[in-house]
Amino acid sequence: MPTININNLTFGYDGSEKTLFDNVTITLDTSWKLALAGRNGRGKTTFFKLLRGELPYSGTITGVPETILFPMEELPDNEDWRVRKELNLMGADPDIMWRPMETLSGGERTKLMLANLFAADGIYPLIDEPTNHLDRVGREAVADYLASKDGFILISHDRAFLDRCTEHTLVITKTGLELVGASYSVWWENNEQRMESERARNDQLRKEMSSIDAAMKKNAQWSSKAEGYKNRSKAPSKVAEDHFRRAYEGAKSKKLMSLSKNLEQRNERKLEEKQSLLKDLERTETLKITGTEHHNKMPVILKDVTLLRYGEPIVAGLNLTIERGCKISLQGKNGCGKSTLIKYLAGLGEAEGITAEGDIYIAPGLKISYVGQDTSSLKGPLYDIAGERGCDKTIFSTILIKMGFTKEMLYRDVSALSLGQKKFVMIALSLCEHADLYLWDEPLNYIDVYMRQEIERLVKDNNVTMLFVEHDRTFSESVADREVQI
Repeated sequence: MPTININNLTFGYDGSEKTLFDNVTITLDTSWKLALAGRNGRGKTTFFKLLRGELPYSGTITGVPETILFPMEELPDNEDWRVRKELNLMGADPDIMWRPMETLSGGERTKLMLANLFAADGIYPLIDEPTNHLDRVGREAVADYLASKDGFILISHDRAFLDRCTEHTLVITKTGLELVGASYSVWWENNEQRMESERARNDQLRKEMSSIDAAMKKNAQWSSKAEGYKNRSKAPSKVAEDHFRRAYEGAKSKKLMSLSKNLEQRNERKLEEKQSLLKDLERTETLKITGTEHHNKMPVILKDVTLLRYGEPIVAGLNLTIERGCKISLQGKNGCGKSTLIKYLAGLGEAEGITAEGDIYIAPGLKISYVGQDTSSLKGPLYDIAGERGCDKTIFSTILIKMGFTKEMLYRDVSALSLGQKKFVMIALSLCEHADLYLWDEPLNYIDVYMRQEIERLVKDNNVTMLFVEHDRTFSESVADREVQI
């Protein structure tokens, strides 16, 4: 397999002060199962576009074979038997290849596109986040399928998924590209150890810089004193003033000024050296969530409940008890009714024809905060959205800035944001709400791995009541007190 050679690559979007890639040189083997990782906005999708020659850049990129991109707008013209073979290898129903695309579920569309991706011989796959519409079982099946293939680059924020199907990792950091011959988790563990060491080193450097700064202030006082002697030595002579004293003070002034200048130059050099050693570390700001404690210890109890959509049963025989302070992971295959249950409990059922039958108890006055999969309900300027939800705008903006927003972005209309940024807005709105019960439906879609880990810490370390659907296995297993299967 050929190698892709990238030399002195420099790229930034017009009108942006930020350069995504600055004088990058790296070589990639196209036979690798390569994970491409990095924070939102760091340039992962842009990197694909550069490989495909879709954007102008400085430097050279050579050796790129013909590529095919996931997701695709149109399915390539592959032989039917090849597509069917790939669907079988994936454990998917081969008959979905005959059905109209609009009738397929999100997971089925994903599997059909991936099958067409690898049914085309000799074309290099560039795969951009295939897990968004896959349940846990589907993710494992697709990960195993990809692990059986050679030669692709994969973007995903699901750590377990990446580890399962890749063996090389390319990370876009704040300072460039970092390539390792290991899984993402191995890179992350090594990176965390390195970052911890660098943080300790940075702290020591800042202490040393503070000492140098104090020395420079003291030196300024010496300079002032020396200037005083100098002025005295040049003061008009008095009849009684001794000639030798004037000469002594003039010499002392000159000596102090020389010492002051030497100290100043020495300290400035030290300060420059320390500043050059400071690392521009990858920082993830700490988020906070403040839930409330409802007086009822079991605010939600469902016994033998059937959920219906426009009269058609979706879920039958459902039993669920949500205890105060408990975090419950709701699991099940795509289409089994997880989102239907979340919407019903959130009070959104009527708008979608969702009704329920059975023994249902929802505590009166229960304050609920909801994060859904769909971001299309967000409309208008960000501060207007926060105001409509009754959120404190200062807290709202502080959370978004911690999530990586700039102050300028806070004044944008939500239509100008990426899908990941819109999801950040939904989570920020939820974090602003003091709720008795948080209902989160796939909150991590489109969110980078760094912020996923911060949200994981946030939920895990706070005593909130939460029912959530999330197919990121690492997140679910880390934060959930128990798991409920539908």
